[in-house]
Amino acid sequence: MGPVATHAPPRVVLMSSNGTGMGHLTRLLAYAQGLEGLDVRFLSMSTAVPVVGQLGHRYEYLPSRGSTGLRAATWRRLFLDRLVEYLRRTRPDVVVFDGTHPYAGMDLAREAVPGARWVWSRRAMWRPDRNVDQLAKESWFDLVLEPGDLAGASDRGATVGRDARRVGPVTLVDTTDLQDRATARRELGLPADAPLALVSLGAGNINDTRGDLGAVVAGLSALGVGACVTQAAIAEQAGTSLDVHHVQDFPISRRFAAFDLAVSAAGYNSFHENLRLGLPTLFVPNTRTNLDDQETRVEHAVRAGWALGATDLAAAPTQSLLADLLDRGPAMAATARAADPGNGAPAAADAIRELVSLPSTGAVR
Repeated sequence: MGPVATHAPPRVVLMSSNGTGMGHLTRLLAYAQGLEGLDVRFLSMSTAVPVVGQLGHRYEYLPSRGSTGLRAATWRRLFLDRLVEYLRRTRPDVVVFDGTHPYAGMDLAREAVPGARWVWSRRAMWRPDRNVDQLAKESWFDLVLEPGDLAGASDRGATVGRDARRVGPVTLVDTTDLQDRATARRELGLPADAPLALVSLGAGNINDTRGDLGAVVAGLSALGVGACVTQAAIAEQAGTSLDVHHVQDFPISRRFAAFDLAVSAAGYNSFHENLRLGLPTLFVPNTRTNLDDQETRVEHAVRAGWALGATDLAAAPTQSLLADLLDRGPAMAATARAADPGNGAPAAADAIRELVSLPSTGAVR
């Protein structure tokens, strides 16, 4: 009797654009949690992609144009060649691209290596009248998957009303994944009892008292609240003059119970993690984003009573805002939790599985 034939599990490639921060990768990691039993691989242009390996996934890095310094035309040829080679080597059943700008050449790669079904994971909340030309690329994909936005009712961008498979807001960490306060603080090396705030505004200089970050740390210090920042250089610059701690963890949201409040930018992941997981937050939208309409997202949250917001902390009564958040933040967080429709990641994974289960389009392993 010969050996029993074994069949390789269906293969899904989760592909992320470069972007800024961890947004695209984090969303794809959330999808991956619902794809157990499948051969899931990551292809990313983000320099942060090694974190995927730390979480047990296979990955490959495809350098973005910015990281190579190549001219646009030269990089596009490199991108196409690398993508075609990767697809021929891995022969995925489904490719999921998370980004707002599908790269020129993805359509050509699909034609060169037929067989896979393609999904565009496209968050909404675009700035009005921006990126409209990208909508024509919907035809490159078998499915457009839209992770929901808690501020979606205020969305004024070009994706509103477009045909898409819409799911709830997607976060990698869910409420059942949260650690208790004592455990979270111990894991992060933080004081057991002192009030603490997670400050996540991006890069900055803690000693620049004219900036948002300096205003936040000074306001927190005046209220007796320690600031926890995710950039080591910022904590080092603070020295011993202020109560500033460096915290480094991914995903740090599983340890949100360590913090009494947060001051955060309002990108998709931060906004939805903080609100879904019940962390009282003062949101400071990044007003310089090209596409992500963070101001509208924050305005919606403030109107709904979910959080506080400010666009310029250096010019705002920051200490008063933080004192208000300490007082009313838990009630606002509870209001946000009550409005949460649940994590959309499982439904997104189900949509991907549906494509996997369809008859083969001809891919050959």
